[in-house]
Amino acid sequence: MLQSLNIRNVALVEGALIEFNAGLNVITGETGAGKSILIGALGLALGERADRDLIRGGAESCQVEAVFQLSEPGPLNDFLGELGAPACEGGTLLIRRTVSASGGNRIHVNDAAVTLQTLKRLGERLVDLHGPHDHQALLDPAYQIRLLDAYGRLNERRERYAAAYRAMRGLQARLAELAAGSEEDAAREIERIEFQVREIEEAALAWDEELKLRAEHDLLGNAQRVMELAAIAREALTEGEHCAFAGLVSGQQA
Repeated sequence: MLQSLNIRNVALVEGALIEFNAGLNVITGETGAGKSILIGALGLALGERADRDLIRGGAESCQVEAVFQLSEPGPLNDFLGELGAPACEGGTLLIRRTVSASGGNRIHVNDAAVTLQTLKRLGERLVDLHGPHDHQALLDPAYQIRLLDAYGRLNERRERYAAAYRAMRGLQARLAELAAGSEEDAAREIERIEFQVREIEEAALAWDEELKLRAEHDLLGNAQRVMELAAIAREALTEGEHCAFAGLVSGQQA
């Protein structure tokens, strides 16, 4: 649930902290009382596009801070991990967004900097704003596709496709980079790749080569340890005045 909303220098509001209770919360007031400002501030915290006109006159920036208390943070923590953001401590999610008059955006989720696109994806999982002109998840084509994929049990296949697509885009970017370079750079890159291919072919690696090399590595590592222990045992038996060998000699002489 949304626990609190702290806004500073948004529209006509210099500063306001609104705390919410569990269950139904109703905000009422006459026209111009600031209800739309609160909804707009919440929209900023959820990733909506910022309008510099929202910044209070005379201020250099406005800031919105939203605190959510999650009863079951596990699924959202997994999603935050995918986005590269820290997990919620104690089920508390903190979102802070600052919009400057120069057009800059500073966005933090659990005190870690994130992009606007990341905030938008997170906001879609937290809140649905329902109204005549507000966003609704069921009308979002991307959300509709996710529902269809889930219904068809295609999530795993979609993830594989996405990984392959990202790899392809990376190769395309690399190809474009090579194409933009000089012919000399391209020739050097081709020569380097051909050399690597020849090395791999000449090595004539078997499909289980890595397993064999790992087993050999473990065996050699164990042999080294055995040699170290043998040296320690030899030193204890034969080196120094109080070694075992010296003790045996003394016993025989006695």
